[in-house]
Amino acid sequence: MKIRELYEESIKGDHGSLSLLIEFLVFEKRVLSFDDHISELDLYFKPNNKAKMNRLLLDYKNKIGESA
Repeated sequence: MKIRELYEESIKGDHGSLSLLIEFLVFEKRVLSFDDHISELDLYFKPNNKAKMNRLLLDYKNKIGESA
């Protein structure tokens, strides 16, 4: 499955945190693309990355909230 498909499903299923993570990695950091396999997301779900990712996503959410 591609990240694009997971992103679409996350929107349909109202999984805002997953949508935000994908948007952050694709649009803000540009480390992934929608054509990448979903296994590329595994790194960002590792327990040792949780605190950092939560902080980065909160900052990103505030940033896009201000510009919207």
